[in-house]
Amino acid sequence: MELGLNLVDEKNETETKEVLNYFFELALKYAKEGQEDDTKRLIEYIKKIGRAAAISGLEPVVVSTLLIFPQVATEARKQNMENALVSIALALGELGKVAAGQKMETPAKIAAFCLGEMGNTAASRRDKKGTIAVIFALGEIGKSVTSQKLGDVASSTVALLGETGKVAASQKFEDAALNAELLLQEIGTGAIEKNLKETADMSVRSIQDIGKTADSQGLNKVLLQATYSLEAIKFNADDRYLMSASIIAEVALLHFERLKIERLEDKLNKISRGKKRIPGTDL
Repeated sequence: MELGLNLVDEKNETETKEVLNYFFELALKYAKEGQEDDTKRLIEYIKKIGRAAAISGLEPVVVSTLLIFPQVATEARKQNMENALVSIALALGELGKVAAGQKMETPAKIAAFCLGEMGNTAASRRDKKGTIAVIFALGEIGKSVTSQKLGDVASSTVALLGETGKVAASQKFEDAALNAELLLQEIGTGAIEKNLKETADMSVRSIQDIGKTADSQGLNKVLLQATYSLEAIKFNADDRYLMSASIIAEVALLHFERLKIERLEDKLNKISRGKKRIPGTDL
């Protein structure tokens, strides 16, 4: 790995790619053999080289790094290596985040796309841990591209995050869906501050979709969080005179109000108060 990092420092793209290819072949071999710890170790090596390349401005090397992970993920999935898949998702998220910080739109978009594919697959296989990792990673990229005002990439990343959150809700992965809503709220609020209209609008629509799916699946906490998140974004949009996001949020809130959200909130509060506590603790 040190050789790869030194080559990055020297901005030697050709030989850095050769080192990456060597690590890729090893990672693929370990994944096919079901050697999860060794696969994770190689994923970490590859990620560190890709991260260094992003910081050094070697965009072609970053792209090459990102394209390694889906192939390793395919083999890891065949061997049911859940922890390796989590490592890959987090690596994609970190590289996409760092690339966005360097205003590299293409690597950030590739990382988000790969994560979107992983999220759909994880949810369909009922891999809750993997779904949560993908949502976290997409959120990291989404916040970074929004902060850098990379509008097109921000909007597409938000769409992928929303879709993954919606699929998570359809599988009744409550924690995953809640995390998606909170990240979308944070990104949507950031988009309003940066005047990224399309990203803000997409955040609102994505939260609404997750909330509707949660309602159909009986995920009351997720449904309630959708209304809280929409109210938060609407407040910020009103404050910044971003009328499009405010109107979309208002329409979504009207839909949820018809579901008698206040009664739902009271019900959840009663359930929370009714939970048994351990004497002498706050638990």
